[in-house]
Amino acid sequence: MANITIDVSTTPVSYSPSPDVKHGDTVVFTLGNALNATATVSFPHGTCLTTSGPYTLGGATMATTPLTVALTAARGVYSFDVDFNNGQESQARRGHEWDRKNGGIDVTGDPPQEARR
Repeated sequence: MANITIDVSTTPVSYSPSPDVKHGDTVVFTLGNALNATATVSFPHGTCLTTSGPYTLGGATMATTPLTVALTAARGVYSFDVDFNNGQESQARRGHEWDRKNGGIDVTGDPPQEARR
């Protein structure tokens, strides 16, 4: 099982090691070095994770706990949106496109099949 970290504070969103996941892998969303930001990560068209979210980052919560890719998730890209400062553009970021971002998680393997008896 692999651990994937998604830094939503970078432009574009960055993935370590990549956006490709397999069933049972864990995913962590993080704000990286954006100590004064708050963000909400949501999956508008369905998620591949066992916990549906949305996930709120900021303050004492700079990263989510490890989220597991569901064993039943279909193959494909699961798009997510990141809304910074709960949709309120801060004075410090006025004029920058830092208030909304998007990304995706690509489930690359087929769900495990039940063993036949």
